[in-house]
Amino acid sequence: MATNFYDCFFLFDSNRYNRDPGGVVEAIHKTIEEHTGEILASRLWEERKLAYPIDGHTKGTYWITYFKMDTLKLREFNRVCQL
Repeated sequence: MATNFYDCFFLFDSNRYNRDPGGVVEAIHKTIEEHTGEILASRLWEERKLAYPIDGHTKGTYWITYFKMDTLKLREFNRVCQL
């Protein structure tokens, strides 16, 4: 099994993130670890105005995570993130 390094930007609802930043980030970390991933670095990128509204939201919180994961697990990880 090949393991590669990946980076992933997550876009969070700013209101949800501000209410429970630890819980939101922990959910992402748990998802990566459930798919045999190892988190190398994970941090807040920035909060900014969106180019266009998404479900009525005009601001978003960007989070970046660097991790390594078995390439065979990546497709399932992507599917879970999209849900």
